[in-house]
Amino acid sequence: MKQIITTLLFASTMSASLMAADFQLQNIRVGGTGCPSEQSQIILAPDSSAASIIFSQFESRVPSTELGPKVQRNISTLNCNIFLDVKVPAGIKLDSMEVSYDMRGFTTLDRGVLGSFRSYLVSRTGLGTESQSRNPEVLAEKLWSNSSVNQQEDFTVSAVKNISIPSQCGRGQSSDIVTLRLQNTLSSQIMAGFENQAQGTITMDTSDIKGGLRIRALTSSCGGNSPDRPNNGGRNCRIIRVNGRSQQVCI
Repeated sequence: MKQIITTLLFASTMSASLMAADFQLQNIRVGGTGCPSEQSQIILAPDSSAASIIFSQFESRVPSTELGPKVQRNISTLNCNIFLDVKVPAGIKLDSMEVSYDMRGFTTLDRGVLGSFRSYLVSRTGLGTESQSRNPEVLAEKLWSNSSVNQQEDFTVSAVKNISIPSQCGRGQSSDIVTLRLQNTLSSQIMAGFENQAQGTITMDTSDIKGGLRIRALTSSCGGNSPDRPNNGGRNCRIIRVNGRSQQVCI
């Protein structure tokens, strides 16, 4: 019986730039079946305004060599989760995040084999940005869905996605953080009837650090107020408690 080997090898460069010198990306962490933390390297710039995330291996194999009641022999889905904290300075608000992809690879899939790469924004929390859905927003994807023919190509995944994340103004507190969760998912599947004759490989590689996944924060000033009393855009604001946590509501 032949095997499908689906491989994703890439480096992700995450960068951010904005008007405030004390802006920071911090507490970046990765994990999941596709990118265990011990197989990933995070490199922060000296001023913490940019970071590089390098994944040494992201590989899915079908038929699966693992045994267990929950293992599906001919379907493999691996997830790589990226968590990122954005420290918002006093008097500054986060408007949006620009996520850009520049990944390349090679695909060879026999007839009867499907494959996909997808990247999602799963959730965002903090400074009034709370949002989590059962249907996460797709930021980028590449599909190999024509299972009736052999599929072979050199490919690229190039996309730029601007995500609106309007936050409240930074108040100069340690809790002025917006947390994002991104998820990269790599999947492969042998269709019924082809289990004993199909194989394939998907490889993604952007290890030259110029490619990968890049994130840039887009911000604006809250106005001319002092840092400890940031502008609220002329709105009336009050503090309420939601599920035991304080939250500012402006109308």
